[in-house]
Amino acid sequence: MKTGAVICECNPPHAGHAYLIEQAKQQSDCVVCLMSGPFVQRDEAAILSPAARAEILLGMGADLVLELPFPYAASGAEAFAAAGVSALARLGATDLWFGSESGDLDRLSRLAATAQSPAFRTEYAKRSGEGNIGTAALYFQLLATFCGLSEPLSPNDILAVAYLRAIEEQEANLIPHAVKRVGADDRDLALNAQSIPSAAALRKAIFEGKTDTITARLPDFEQKIIQREQAAGRFPASLNFAAPAILWGLRGADPAAFETIAEAGGGVGNRLQAAANEAADLEALFALAATKKYPNARLRRALLFLLAGVKKEDLSAPPAYARMLAANERGRAFLSAVRKTADLPVVTANAGVPDFPAARRQSELAKKALSLYALCLPRPASPAELLRQNPTVW
Repeated sequence: MKTGAVICECNPPHAGHAYLIEQAKQQSDCVVCLMSGPFVQRDEAAILSPAARAEILLGMGADLVLELPFPYAASGAEAFAAAGVSALARLGATDLWFGSESGDLDRLSRLAATAQSPAFRTEYAKRSGEGNIGTAALYFQLLATFCGLSEPLSPNDILAVAYLRAIEEQEANLIPHAVKRVGADDRDLALNAQSIPSAAALRKAIFEGKTDTITARLPDFEQKIIQREQAAGRFPASLNFAAPAILWGLRGADPAAFETIAEAGGGVGNRLQAAANEAADLEALFALAATKKYPNARLRRALLFLLAGVKKEDLSAPPAYARMLAANERGRAFLSAVRKTADLPVVTANAGVPDFPAARRQSELAKKALSLYALCLPRPASPAELLRQNPTVW
């Protein structure tokens, strides 16, 4: 069975995601989406719950939607890609489809090969920690220099390079396919009637109260799901709703533990705590704590990881299992076909989590993330309520 896989966030799902799924579907017997859970790579609460986004993806043509677990889904490009590639390869997917600003697989492969070269790694190791530049910014600045690029890499090309590196490093049996991105650039916040708007533009419009404006651009089935979620007090979710609890927790955190938390070492945790004692909201928190060396993205990751107690080793360990969020008949047939050969357990409920240390740890972190997400809803819910949600089955 030829199984096309897509690693995605879908925050929220839009026509660009539907286009990518359609490209994969044309050359696949089954399309599997590995989607971020309650928190996404920008270290914000997903605007729609994982269950709702997975249901929308089924409507867009996906056959099976699994959750890319926390903390990988909220990590930087390398850990995000490594976890996604590991999970899909162990599950038995054959092809990996990803969007890219360039859509040029040869060019992206050359960039990935450069990033793996001894010369690049030596220079990166030598420069890390120097000056007022973050490690991620340094990495991509050096990569652009080594490859003679006149402009910085775009966000989806950065992820594409990370996917290709992960496939090479893990010797994963995944055939990569780069699909040129359609619609507006991911950083474009305009709602242009002539183009597919970016997810960032859709989120901006939603938080400005223009939900009707953006739903008119979405298919009928997605509009109905959004309306249902909004009526239930689950849309739009935002970390800002949980700001008082977050600031209180950060103010009372133990500084002695900061160095053991992923992304919070090197003074980052201390900066966040000092800022929390001055700030009244999250916008002020990040503004007070940010520096050139510690940009907003690093601070947001550190904050989430501090709240959930994510250790450095949690990000380097591969996913221990995957949770099914939604499936149709074809997706269920795929799971049945690979049940004996897949090296990744797939669960449909919390009670089905495998009983070994790595899985228990991953389950513990998932519960902490869901507990925080429950406070990020317009109408706060109990974590137990979210845990009890069953997969969507068509």
